[in-house]
Amino acid sequence: MGRDLVFIHSAGPQGGNNGSTRFVARLKDRLGGNFTLSAPAMPDPERPDINQWLGGIEKAVSQAAPGLVLVGHSLGGSTILQFLARNPEIWRENSHLSAVFIIASPFWGLTDWEIDEFTLTKDEVRILGDCKVIHFCHSRDDRIVGFDHFQTYVNRLPAAGKIVLESAGHLLLDGDIDSLVKEILIYG
Repeated sequence: MGRDLVFIHSAGPQGGNNGSTRFVARLKDRLGGNFTLSAPAMPDPERPDINQWLGGIEKAVSQAAPGLVLVGHSLGGSTILQFLARNPEIWRENSHLSAVFIIASPFWGLTDWEIDEFTLTKDEVRILGDCKVIHFCHSRDDRIVGFDHFQTYVNRLPAAGKIVLESAGHLLLDGDIDSLVKEILIYG
């Protein structure tokens, strides 16, 4: 039993072959026993509400042991960023988090991705600029959330870690995820 790792899934149907489910299984297999991985179900993933998801993340984080690794896929990742921006004490004062991995997440506000409730405000981006535990990961061949989203995040938050995958797609079901796994294992 290792350090706690909480995985926040994507929007849309989950379970079986849907959503982030198979990626969670792949990640768990690759990380071995280095982490105690939990993937709590977020409320109503087919019609996500930011406040309900933020509440779900807060609950999951509060139940995890100090030193937690927090991983978010797609909407799960962008929602984690809002959570961190609105709760900076979790990474500033008490260092409850060891690392945060934001994987294949949309940068809300880009063209065709304008949904205000998911968009980081300028103040939230400024606050996150001080957060040294964030790592962004994206595959160049992601056809759902294009690589320009990753580039926007790393341009706005240049202190964040950067992991570029070449052929893992959006769901990270195939292709090489070795560099992501290697980076997460550092915190195991």
